[in-house]
Amino acid sequence: MSDMQQDMQQDMQQDMQEPRRRRSGGRARVMEVPMQLWRKYGVLLLWLAVGLDLIVSKLGFCYVGQSISILFVVLYLVDNVSLRRAVCSFWFGMMDLYFREISVGGEQKILPIADGRAVVFACAPHVNQFVDPIVVMKVVALKTRRHISWMTAAKSFARPAIGKFARALKGIPVVRPEDNEEQGSGFITSQGCRVKGHGGTRFTSKFNKGCVLVVKRKGSRMSGKVAEVISDDELVLSSPMTETVKTLQPADTSQAFHRALSTPTTILLLLAVLLPLLRILPGLFPPHWWPMAYMLACQLACLVTNLIYKVLRDESKPDELIRVVAPLKGLLKVASSSRLSSMSRLEQPKKCAGVQTSGTAGDEATQQGASKRFVDITEPSSYSFLPYVDQSEMFEQVYDFLLHGGTIGIFPEGGTHDGTQLLPLKWGISTMVLGAMAKHTGPEPLKISVVPVGLNYFSPHQFRSTVSVDFGDPIDVDQSLVDQWKSGGKEAKQEANAAVMDLVMAGMSAVTLQAKDVDTLELYRTIRRLFVPLGSRLSVKDNVALTQSVAASLNFETRQDPRVHQFLSRCRQYSDMLRQYKVHDYQVQRFRERALSDSQRLSVIVKALHRLAMALLLVALLLPWWLCVAPVSLCIAVVSDWQARKANKMSVKGTWKILAATAVIPLTHLLCTCAFWSTFGEFVGLVWFFAAPVGGMVAIYATEESVQLLKSLNSLLFVLANKNAGQQLYNLRESLRKEVLELMPSCIGAQEGRE
Repeated sequence: MSDMQQDMQQDMQQDMQEPRRRRSGGRARVMEVPMQLWRKYGVLLLWLAVGLDLIVSKLGFCYVGQSISILFVVLYLVDNVSLRRAVCSFWFGMMDLYFREISVGGEQKILPIADGRAVVFACAPHVNQFVDPIVVMKVVALKTRRHISWMTAAKSFARPAIGKFARALKGIPVVRPEDNEEQGSGFITSQGCRVKGHGGTRFTSKFNKGCVLVVKRKGSRMSGKVAEVISDDELVLSSPMTETVKTLQPADTSQAFHRALSTPTTILLLLAVLLPLLRILPGLFPPHWWPMAYMLACQLACLVTNLIYKVLRDESKPDELIRVVAPLKGLLKVASSSRLSSMSRLEQPKKCAGVQTSGTAGDEATQQGASKRFVDITEPSSYSFLPYVDQSEMFEQVYDFLLHGGTIGIFPEGGTHDGTQLLPLKWGISTMVLGAMAKHTGPEPLKISVVPVGLNYFSPHQFRSTVSVDFGDPIDVDQSLVDQWKSGGKEAKQEANAAVMDLVMAGMSAVTLQAKDVDTLELYRTIRRLFVPLGSRLSVKDNVALTQSVAASLNFETRQDPRVHQFLSRCRQYSDMLRQYKVHDYQVQRFRERALSDSQRLSVIVKALHRLAMALLLVALLLPWWLCVAPVSLCIAVVSDWQARKANKMSVKGTWKILAATAVIPLTHLLCTCAFWSTFGEFVGLVWFFAAPVGGMVAIYATEESVQLLKSLNSLLFVLANKNAGQQLYNLRESLRKEVLELMPSCIGAQEGRE
């Protein structure tokens, strides 16, 4: 009886649930058609939203119609645009705005990676912080439709704004030991591999195997890896303390942030210029124009302050202008030139107090202005330490990513720098590739290609500069190295890692332009220009390739040739003359045609007057836009120089220029819109709000054209004022061109092939 009652209850429950299922199924079928329309024909629904907006607005409910339209647009964006794609589109647009040209070389070499294999893009040199990965990501997305997940410092992930962008771009966090550096208690001394603690050291609780002990002195840094912790006041290193002495290279204009005004001083200067303008300008306008008067006062103050700021910082403007503002240096407490000149000289390593050299044979090395040697610390010294970081979890994440055909980007130098040579490459990239291939269990070997990427900038931290992204031949790791790495022995893994790193280093050297210092790099570029015949112009990537050929031709053996040595001296003399006369190489090529006889002087004068009139017209048209962007330009300059001083390197300037611009430009545009709205009414305010960004883009291109006009005008005036000097420059260039074609025949074929 109980069984029959249970069956009846189940039947009754089923009968009661059946109508519910029919009703829910009916609702699902009813919603199915709109959802299909939404997914397949979202644009038509947006069209319907615009129609509803207009219809409802005509009925007198404007805000209701606009709310419906905005709701439909937001839903469409949420459903069809991913956060990653939106973030990429934004930053790709910023790169197109920041750079005048992003050139790509060797794009045919990355065609084989289209088969879905895992790829690791190894990029160098890393001289532009967060700008570098976005440039490479943009080019790779355009050429291969692949999205790069970058190996990013965990410290960057911890930053509020940058961390959100890094997560949206699917970056992989990497904990770097130097980001977790801690100050140690007490003092230490060392002799060989033995370290003794003094004054309350706590080695047992703070140190473990793999930690790095660091002692910093002025101009040097001593470090050693811990092999064994014996007690709270004694430990053993794997090798004696190694001292790295920084030897400064000759300074160039790229280190101009050392001469820049401090932020408080710049604010005081801005206020000194602004306050008189606030008293004068409102009296020149009608009373109801006060918002425009105050806005114009702020813009003029920012323009004047920015001009003074950049002249004092760069010291590369006309001599007359420098003489006008030079007396401000003492008043504004700018860094003295004697301090800068002492920084620019090559410093010889000095022996620090309490430090004895314990061995140098085979240990002396020079890399990017740094020499290394083994030392003993004889006097008690304060210290810090880098804790050991277990990277196994990070590597497992990378292995899994590569096993599924992912694309990873990495800067194997390990950090940003301002040098003209590659830093020693870290072994992390070889561990990633070998570890992922060793973990693969399929019947066929796992395909992972390492693609070298060279980032060759022309003025990397300057707005509207150029960059060439050069791809090298993909590197495929041999399976024998994977088998050697899987054998498990420490030495076998080190040998396999070293073999892969040799391949990576060779690939990186083939796509990057390296020189021992800035002067040598400029010398390479001067010689490269001599190869270009009259009337020819090479693309950015061809300029980089030809400069690489010049650098390869000027090896150590070639420089020992007396003819080459004399030729290089004359090239430096030619560069000095160009700087002295303030003309460019491409302008020298035309001096022969423009100043041969007095009969041509009239045509040159007419052409100069025509270009002067065009330049003045452009300046008059662009002056309002320059006033509008003056606050933006000043804020960007101050913030980027402040961050560069803070980091003591130029590699952060480009990043902070872009980050500051993304915050300051919208704010400035909003304030200008409010001023126009308050002064001239709603219509003018709306026109300015929507038309100003388009006008700003046109102004950028027009400014570039005006700069080119002024440069060409400078060469014409030079010809008129220095007829003989122009001919001398032309003759010197022609003689140097003949010499370079004789001394470097290996570069001729490369240049002719690119032409």
